[in-house]
Amino acid sequence: MGAKEAEERNCSPGAVTSMFASKVVEVYGGPSVFGATAEQPGGARMADNDPAADPSVIDLDAVQSVAAFAAACSRLREGRSYAVLERAARPLSLPKATLSDLLNAKSIPTRETVIAFLTACGLLDEAQRPWLAAWERVATAHQPRPDGAVRVRDARPRLLGVHAAIQVEGAHGELPPYVPRDLDADLRTAITAAAASGGLVLMVGGSSVGKTRALFEAVQAALPEWWLLHPADIPTIGAHAAAPTPRTVLWLDELQRYLNHPAGLTFGTLHGLIAAGTVVVATLWPEEFSRRAARPAADQPDPHADDREILRLAHVIRVPDRFTTAERRRGEALAGTDRRLRIALDTTDAGFTQVLAAGPALIQRWETAEDCYGQAVITAALDARRVGAQHPVTHDYLTAAAPAYLTPTQQATAPPDWLAQALAYATTPVHGAAACLAPVPAGMGRIAGWITADYLYQHAQNTRRTTALPSTVWQALVTYHHPDDTSSLADNAYRRDEPVHAITLYTAGAEPSDLSAAVRLLGLLKEHGHAADHVLQLLRTRAEAGNWLASEHLDALLAQQGHVEELRTRAGAGDSSAAHYLVELLAEQGRIDDALQLLRTRGDMPVVSGLVNLLVKQGRIDDALQLLRPRADAGEWLARGQLAALLAKQGHVEELRTRADAGDWPASGKLAALLAKQGHVEELRTRADAGDGAAASQLAALLAEQGRIDDALQLLRPHADAEDWLARRKLADLLAEQGHVEELRTRADAADWPASGKLAALLAKQGHVDELRTRADAGDGAAASQLAALLAKQGHVEELRTRADAGSGAAASQLAALLAEQREIAALRDEVCAGTAGAAEALRQLLDDQP
Repeated sequence: MGAKEAEERNCSPGAVTSMFASKVVEVYGGPSVFGATAEQPGGARMADNDPAADPSVIDLDAVQSVAAFAAACSRLREGRSYAVLERAARPLSLPKATLSDLLNAKSIPTRETVIAFLTACGLLDEAQRPWLAAWERVATAHQPRPDGAVRVRDARPRLLGVHAAIQVEGAHGELPPYVPRDLDADLRTAITAAAASGGLVLMVGGSSVGKTRALFEAVQAALPEWWLLHPADIPTIGAHAAAPTPRTVLWLDELQRYLNHPAGLTFGTLHGLIAAGTVVVATLWPEEFSRRAARPAADQPDPHADDREILRLAHVIRVPDRFTTAERRRGEALAGTDRRLRIALDTTDAGFTQVLAAGPALIQRWETAEDCYGQAVITAALDARRVGAQHPVTHDYLTAAAPAYLTPTQQATAPPDWLAQALAYATTPVHGAAACLAPVPAGMGRIAGWITADYLYQHAQNTRRTTALPSTVWQALVTYHHPDDTSSLADNAYRRDEPVHAITLYTAGAEPSDLSAAVRLLGLLKEHGHAADHVLQLLRTRAEAGNWLASEHLDALLAQQGHVEELRTRAGAGDSSAAHYLVELLAEQGRIDDALQLLRTRGDMPVVSGLVNLLVKQGRIDDALQLLRPRADAGEWLARGQLAALLAKQGHVEELRTRADAGDWPASGKLAALLAKQGHVEELRTRADAGDGAAASQLAALLAEQGRIDDALQLLRPHADAEDWLARRKLADLLAEQGHVEELRTRADAADWPASGKLAALLAKQGHVDELRTRADAGDGAAASQLAALLAKQGHVEELRTRADAGSGAAASQLAALLAEQREIAALRDEVCAGTAGAAEALRQLLDDQP
């Protein structure tokens, strides 16, 4: 057999099925039921002239009870004696008593018994599948059905998010035959493995690449009798999570919809469902995956921390944009059965699945529109989504925004019903498959708004990347946006240097919940001439409404401006932050006694911490210690840290030792540092042997100074394996110093973050760009930072731009800095229009520095 022939045979649909059969993890044990054989297409080996195995004779779909299953088995038996069946089943076990129970419906048989019986009757592999499906349906009939769920075998692919296919003459049905993908074997193995004890299988790929269709086919093949729940929102998931049912598939197409929901799909909810045995399947776009998987820099907010934990649960399968040669070959084998497949195969300027979903036709309908008003409406909707409007655009928004995309003549000559005509054009399905805009219902016969086709949106992201939104469009978004989009639109307006709209958006709705957004708002107000009194009043309003972040900023600003009495009033009303700032302000003014008097009336730890600092400044160490000890004994972490630092500074080794022995980790750290400084090696060793990671780290440092690197590494490893962060940090330092890349890589892969950081630095130093890319794409934040720095150093602007667009904050920062360094003003302006983080600030700085 030649190499080419071998490749063709290995890539055939039958070979794919066979490969899957060899890899599949059986949920219940027993031989695989998915294999295919050369002797019989589909894998079944039936007895010669066996009418009982003919589906037209035995209707397995009608089997809904134990008695019906027993009757079907009796017909399949065809008079074979128990002894004959027992011998024919070998080496599987099929005792006569078990056979009797099966054929007389005395009890629900086990899966192993059913497989043994079917084998004895001459049915193997694929031929067993409908029988096992019927058995599982009967065996699970008594189990509860989740509200709103259907059997997987009864699920409709279009309702699950599978794109409609183009409609052509002579083609029938919503979808053409499924063309097997190279990823099918791994996908079905992952689903079957998840069925054993719960799991999350995530398909990552762009719009219209076939990820949802492949997932649908795999779930139907592996778990046809399970329940399938397709939740409409987060509350539905929460209700199911409160009482999860066995053998349930949770279908989360476009996972970002659930993660972006105001209530948010949490790691805890998903982890609980998986622990209960639920198979969770989901799809996600690559840029959404990258943005959520990336770990931000240490000084940056981390809005996707919970999302990242969810993604770590997933078995990720990436779906390429284009068919491989082998996949196209399988498509050719099926093209004669459906003209849609033939058309997709013959279209060379777009991907196979994209053509089937009418993606290229949507682009053509938008870009070469004969209806200028329809084109304007589509563009207005695409631009809204591009700058953060995730909810449907409304009739009011389109009315206000669309004219910005028309010439003065087109505006003046517009017919009275221009918007109705435009929406009719934009919502007309192309080839019967998809429309540029799709209506979203607000009830029967009512439209809440319109959403853009995903494939068209991804195309527009590229083609309109550096196109600035007209001011009237921003104003329309400010006026008519959905409240849940306020924060996203505000951040986009800020990054795109639209300060007036950013200020309006930041202040119009709820105060931004993250610190960086609040800081941006205050900076914008100050930069654009808003008086201090205006800022204070804004913060007062937010604080009075219960916004803790506004309250914190109000207290800081009051202290900065010396408003002692207002701070005193706020502190008296129970504002801990106000009390803290008031103490510092009084101390700065030299009013120490007033500060101490105020602090003695407070009980909250941040304020007590301020009192301790004042007492130490006055030399009243014993008073400070007396104040801290009971709080540290009560487990307050701030008190423990402050007490340990003070005890160490005063040299109180015995008290540190006592507290460290009681499990006080700040005391352990300070004690270990003191012992190391004083050369008490044996006590460090004793404490390290007892599991003290801080002692192990300090002892390892001493050993390393003596050149005993192997001893230091051996000492640190068990502590690092126990997730002691001090030991992990020291071990990573030593491994990097010694160039132990493989161990760093192993530890980094096991989510050891100090190891990840050191490995990324080593890879960057050694110029291993490809591995940095791989690790960055998998969500390694340290690798992403090092890669971005390396790309900037090498001047790779395009890759930095691509990674910035995919959500890499490190790449965005490096790109802006690089363009500013190169004084590329036009390129920086493009990045501002694209919303690249840091570009607006870099451009302003560059312009300010010009002579």
